[in-house]
Amino acid sequence: MTAKSIRVSCLVAALGLLITGESYAQEALEEVVVSANKREQNLQDVGISVSAFSGDQLQKLGAVNTTDIVQQVPALHMTAFTAAFTVFSLRGISQNNFQDNLEAPVAVYMDGVYIANMNAINAQLFDMSRVEVLRGPQGTLFGRNATGGLIHFVSHQPTETTTNGYLDAGVAEFGTYSAEAAVGGALTNRVRGRLAGRFEKSDGYVKAAPGATGQTSDGANGYALRGALQIDANDTVKLDLTMKYSKDDKVPTGQYVISLAGFDKNSGLGRFTNAYSGDPNNPTGPTNFDRTPITGSPYLHASNEDTYFNRESKSLTAQATAKVGGAELVSISNWQHLDKFYIEDSGGGLFFFPYNTIVADDQWSQELRLSGSAERFRWQVGAYYLDMKWDTFQSVTGSTILGGGSEGHKLSTFGLIKSTNWSAFGQTEYDFADKWTLVTGLRWSQDDKKLQMHRIEEDLPNGVQPFEQFNLNSVAIKGIDTVDYGDYAARLQINYKPSTGQLVYLAFNRGIKGGNWSLDPLGAVANENLKHNEEILAAYELGWKTEFWNGAARLNSALYYYDYKGYQAFSLNGLTPQVSNSGAKSHGGEIELTASPLKGLELMLGASFIDSTVDTVPTVFGGTTKAEFPSAPKTSLNVLARYEWPALAGKLSAQLDGQWNDHQFLEGTNSEVSSEPAYAVWNARASYRTGSDKLLFTAYVRNLTDKAYRSYDLDLGLLGIVEQVYAPPRQFGASLSYHW
Repeated sequence: MTAKSIRVSCLVAALGLLITGESYAQEALEEVVVSANKREQNLQDVGISVSAFSGDQLQKLGAVNTTDIVQQVPALHMTAFTAAFTVFSLRGISQNNFQDNLEAPVAVYMDGVYIANMNAINAQLFDMSRVEVLRGPQGTLFGRNATGGLIHFVSHQPTETTTNGYLDAGVAEFGTYSAEAAVGGALTNRVRGRLAGRFEKSDGYVKAAPGATGQTSDGANGYALRGALQIDANDTVKLDLTMKYSKDDKVPTGQYVISLAGFDKNSGLGRFTNAYSGDPNNPTGPTNFDRTPITGSPYLHASNEDTYFNRESKSLTAQATAKVGGAELVSISNWQHLDKFYIEDSGGGLFFFPYNTIVADDQWSQELRLSGSAERFRWQVGAYYLDMKWDTFQSVTGSTILGGGSEGHKLSTFGLIKSTNWSAFGQTEYDFADKWTLVTGLRWSQDDKKLQMHRIEEDLPNGVQPFEQFNLNSVAIKGIDTVDYGDYAARLQINYKPSTGQLVYLAFNRGIKGGNWSLDPLGAVANENLKHNEEILAAYELGWKTEFWNGAARLNSALYYYDYKGYQAFSLNGLTPQVSNSGAKSHGGEIELTASPLKGLELMLGASFIDSTVDTVPTVFGGTTKAEFPSAPKTSLNVLARYEWPALAGKLSAQLDGQWNDHQFLEGTNSEVSSEPAYAVWNARASYRTGSDKLLFTAYVRNLTDKAYRSYDLDLGLLGIVEQVYAPPRQFGASLSYHW
């Protein structure tokens, strides 16, 4: 019996004991409300694999950033080389290309609005109502690019008429300080408001090694504000107006921990192996790559460069909800703008290789949705329009990377993408029998994009004045600068409710994601490969949801099979980021158990299983290889135990949570240097809440065992190095909050 089968057998046995065993003084679980079908429903009534956290649960988890939910969501993983760019992976589906013009297959929504720019995903999390993670294609109702699923962050809306709010202050290691506040209530009989904000500063945990002069990295320095008004225009029309603003200023980031790559640590001979576990020539996986950083520590860098990023984000949203006869009409209008400046030391101190990006992104969207219901029938139809402009700049400098000249030798790549998307969609639910429901959905989407791109080369110290090295207009390939893609997403599903508190569903979803470009900063990608085409996913899913112990336990599970046509695979071709299309397949599943077997005791257990194959991925040294999805461990387990009891005229609580991830590859090529061994991460929290529930003190430790593991890897094999970012080491902290 394999180790994996033993783990799965133990998990199934444990779940079986929980389901069939006796329990005393059980406490019914709080109902979880989600909007996965764009209307509020009980989680257990939704035939989608969903993980959800309420605002109270997020507080108990200590989630202060959009990325903090990862450890307790089965099949959700994250990679990030800087806070300026974050990649979510859901069931192994992700977009690991770090270029600024791409959109992710795991769509992120905030308060009903799609966030296209991956630079805006990593944000401070405060005053939240809930977070929902939907696995699998969500193209029928949410549409834009959500082939892998979506994450929806829903903030606290101004619904209360009485004045309420909170103040929170925190301190932690690595020079980390935070302050957070919110206040809301009625302004008039028909108007309610809410204002919330958060500030965080952190020196970072990756310091300069002795002899290096570069600044400390992987810190924070920014604030975010959110203001909202809810207006009862009349008895049938409600308006929700939201303003969001965030500013990050010279955030310490952009330093890599470098290891030498491409050499067998035993023989010293050049070796750069594809370690894909399905390779018959390498059945045992990677064994030879030495991860030891050149500084001797995963938290010391060797750079002398001044690296950082600045970011400013603005968003305005107007939502109108109106009763029209027996139906409901919803209109959501949104405008967003983001500016980012980022500079990193890609040479890691071994050689001069600064990489710089500047982004200005504008996005405007409009959604109209009409929904209604009858005795056995529920329906909704809608239309969506999205207009985006991506103005991007990339530069690379240095004689090592550019193959000669002075250290002032520089390539600057300018890209301008104008994109429009419109779609029309509808979904129906028909109860054709007492326990059976048929769900159908369809969306037609038209994606139109236009690219302008040119590259400037210069070497002023050597007297080479700026000249145009490349212009896309001169490339004689028909359609190379245009995306014109119209296609449909679809959903067909059967729901069966054998008894109260149980749901079985069988679903087929067709997901689509349009093409885009690899804005090559080095001129190493062949012209015919600059553009990648659309990807299409056929997804099959079987799920089961049940409640037992008189509502004190909830068990949800799902199995899926994915068949991709044109899967968008990212790799470094030479030293240049490139997305290419390939066939791919994947299958797996998730199990989630939430239970309260004793009064005051809350348990959460989860597991995910992923088995994937990508047919063709370009490699660092040329050629292609077969591979697994990146950031997709075959098995992941998560656990949380929290116990709260009366004490000291209030309540004390203790919490332990953690995640174990099987071996995984951090890059799509599955090269040996991107192989990350299995690891476990644990966190602990202890809190005291006064009897009035107004004052809360919390002490915590993250990464309890001080485990060193990588959250990002970039395989620069042609230069003989691998760039790495390690997740934070052990960190102690505390917070104090007051609620009214």
